[in-house]
Amino acid sequence: MSSEVSISVAGLSKCYQIYAKPHHRLLQSLFRGLRTYYRDFWALRDVSLEVKRGEVLGVIGRNGAGKSTLLQIICGTVTPTSGSVQVHGRVAALLELGAGFNPDFTGRENVFLNASIMGLSAVETSRIFEDIVTFAELADFIDEPVKTYSSGMFVRLAFSVAIHTSPDVLIVDEALSVGDVAFRNKCIKRVQELRAKGTTILFVSHDLSTLQLICDRAVWLEKGAIKAVGDPVSVTQDYHAALMGESASTPQRPPVAQQRTDHARFTAFKLAKGEGAVFAAGQDIEFQFELEALMALDGAVFAVSVYRTDGDWVIGQTSREAGVSAKPIAAGAVTGGRLILEKTLLAPGDYAAAFGAYSHDLSICYALTELNVHFSVRTDFPTWGKMFHPARWEIGT
Repeated sequence: MSSEVSISVAGLSKCYQIYAKPHHRLLQSLFRGLRTYYRDFWALRDVSLEVKRGEVLGVIGRNGAGKSTLLQIICGTVTPTSGSVQVHGRVAALLELGAGFNPDFTGRENVFLNASIMGLSAVETSRIFEDIVTFAELADFIDEPVKTYSSGMFVRLAFSVAIHTSPDVLIVDEALSVGDVAFRNKCIKRVQELRAKGTTILFVSHDLSTLQLICDRAVWLEKGAIKAVGDPVSVTQDYHAALMGESASTPQRPPVAQQRTDHARFTAFKLAKGEGAVFAAGQDIEFQFELEALMALDGAVFAVSVYRTDGDWVIGQTSREAGVSAKPIAAGAVTGGRLILEKTLLAPGDYAAAFGAYSHDLSICYALTELNVHFSVRTDFPTWGKMFHPARWEIGT
């Protein structure tokens, strides 16, 4: 393994045997090779990854995607079914709240216990003990049993021990999610200091904004396999869009799926850039449409609805608000036009749009499409919320 590579994972897989009932384990041992009483569950499948020295790698994925299993194998607490892992240097890990702590021991005793697990002698731990306690802000409680600690106190002590043992690799699995904002800020600052010193950091969190800000790369695990790896902003935005609903990469639908009426039908409704187009925040989104009158219409106004793929209705407006409508349309005639959502305010995500045609007072629906036009919005910078609102910032004098 190159000296620049801190962690090397090659073809890593992990299979667990899942038993439906407790006594099936006994039956399996009795009838080994004759009958199977379990089902295989692959927590990881053929995962390969390299993490460079000093790199901060964010790990994301749904619950059960294999994140914790991957970290446990890297730490050496779980044995893989197949594949290999090479880790260069000392590893400090916060895999779960309270892991490695004896609840009946005091904070002081647990500091020495955990430090020894990480390879430090009692003399070395004594040298850094005050720094650990000061960082954890637990001077008044360090000699109390940790079973009396709150979850926040637990995390402060565990994190403080991990970072003060001079690890070459630091692994944090959701441990900071229970800390308060002040402690989180202190931890982020220390993570940045460790990275500058060459510590490799694996960071698992559902807080995508933090991952976007502190990670050099992100890896997205889905059903035990790597779905994407790369720029943290891009990967987390794709992951967030997938969480909201069906991805824009799904197979194309019929050109204009719509509800039937006796008045009219859409013969075209599409994006100028094509189905599934990806737009940058602030970019114009152009729709093109054509409407065929099935009977004579006394003009028409058009409407657009845009939904996120989690079902959240984010845009619903008509041409009437803009003072625009179609003139009377003879039976069999076709009229059309364009709708341009100027400088889109939509935040990163996957979206679906539908179009409608109505009477001038909106009481009669002439034609209505299904949500069959799909597009995505992405940015190359961290974002939050559901939309970008036009804003003017005035700061200072």
